[in-house]
Amino acid sequence: MRVLQEHRFRPVGSSAEISSDFRLIAATNRDLQKMVHEGTFRTDFLFRLTSFTIELPPLRDRAEDIADIATYYVAKLCERHGIGLKGFSPDFMGALSAYKWPGNVRELLHAVERALAAAFHEPTLFPQHLPEHIRIDLAKYSIKSTVPPRTKADDSDLISRRAMPSFRNYRENMDRMYLMELTSLAGGNIREACGVSGLSRSRLYDLLKKHNLTNSTLINS
Repeated sequence: MRVLQEHRFRPVGSSAEISSDFRLIAATNRDLQKMVHEGTFRTDFLFRLTSFTIELPPLRDRAEDIADIATYYVAKLCERHGIGLKGFSPDFMGALSAYKWPGNVRELLHAVERALAAAFHEPTLFPQHLPEHIRIDLAKYSIKSTVPPRTKADDSDLISRRAMPSFRNYRENMDRMYLMELTSLAGGNIREACGVSGLSRSRLYDLLKKHNLTNSTLINS
C-alpha cells in the first residue's frame, strides 16, 4: 500500500529506501465495488487502484468486434502452424455472433482454435467445426427464439402470423441443425452417419445438398 502511495520501497536487507517512477496497470473480471461492500476487498487498496478506470463491456455486448477478432486470430494460427488461410462460411460467422460468449474473448479464441483443428484440411470453417457445447447452446437458442414469450396481447391473439415462423421454415431450420450435429457426431464417416440417423446413403446426400452442407468432409467407409 505504501509503495503504491509514495512510489518508494526498501529492499530486503537494506536500510535505504529507493524511489521508483512506475505506473501500475491492473485488470480483473470481478466487481471490486461489490467485494468492498462484502468486506472481501480493502477499500483503501481500491482507492489506490482506481485513479483511472477503463470499463470493457463483455463480448456479448460488442458483437461487432467478434468477426475482426476471429479473423485476426485465425490468420495468426494458420501462419503459426504453416497451413493455408481458412475462410469463413456465413453460417460460421452467424454462429459466432449469435453465441453469448460467457467466457468472453478467451472463450472465443479457444473456440476458433478448436474449429481449426476440427476442420483439418477443409479450406472453410463451418458451424459444425465449433465445439459441441456451443452448437448445443445455439440449437437450444434457435428453438426458443421460434416461440416468442407470451404477453397480455397474446391472450386475445394466441396465434400471430408475424410472431410465428411458417412450419416449412421451422422444419428446414431444425433439419439443418440435425444434419450439422449428425455429421459432427459421426466424425465425417458416412456409414456411421447413416447408422445413427437411419437414413439411406442417397437420402443423406440429398439432404446435405439441400441444406448446403455438401462441403462437410464425409468418408465413404
